[in-house]
Amino acid sequence: MTDIYNVVHSKYGYNQFEMLLMVLITGITNFVVIPAIIIIRKQRMDFQFYMSIFTLITSFMYHTLESLDCKFFIIEEGGWHRLDNVGSIVCFQMLFTQLSDLQNLHLETMLNYFGLFITFVAQAKSPWDLNYTVGPILLQLFICIFLIIKRRRLPRLNKQKMKKGLMILMAAVVFFSLSQDEYKDYLRFYHGMWHTTVGLFSFYIWQSKCEVEFTWQNFYTIPTLKESYYKDE
Repeated sequence: MTDIYNVVHSKYGYNQFEMLLMVLITGITNFVVIPAIIIIRKQRMDFQFYMSIFTLITSFMYHTLESLDCKFFIIEEGGWHRLDNVGSIVCFQMLFTQLSDLQNLHLETMLNYFGLFITFVAQAKSPWDLNYTVGPILLQLFICIFLIIKRRRLPRLNKQKMKKGLMILMAAVVFFSLSQDEYKDYLRFYHGMWHTTVGLFSFYIWQSKCEVEFTWQNFYTIPTLKESYYKDE
């Protein structure tokens, strides 16, 4: 009788049990970002909210299908991968828009949509070319730096929350670098840790426009950014 748990099924040479572990490590870890998404929704950051949900779903679907060596669910695995690329790039673009400290909601929204447009074009051109992945992110970074230099002041963001977020981001960068060789990253453990640390980083960075510390006790009384951050347009 064949022991199905020890039969190799995936491109990584994993058996069924290892494949299920990989689902937990690379698929389920995406949900660590949910507290950050709740924070974003509370602050009425609508574009960021829907793009975060989009990225959560596409990343979960791509990594789950890859872990189970499943080629198709609604769309093929490669399609989920491309959508995940779009979401991940836009999330980094939104980060740099956040760091730009734009206190004008209209300009901030326009900059976010500009980044989305550039990302769509770049990923349609060549989704597996690193230049077309890094390029749209660097463009948004340069815009952020330009706006800071033009204003001649650093962003007025919550320093404590920024400090906590950036410390976690350093760990995320380490895990990301360790995860680059997918065949040496057993069960994609480092990639799962990348998801986890990015989720924790997001929890703090998306609070950086709010001076009040989010807690369960004051969660429903914290003012939205329209009330406390954005200036009159």
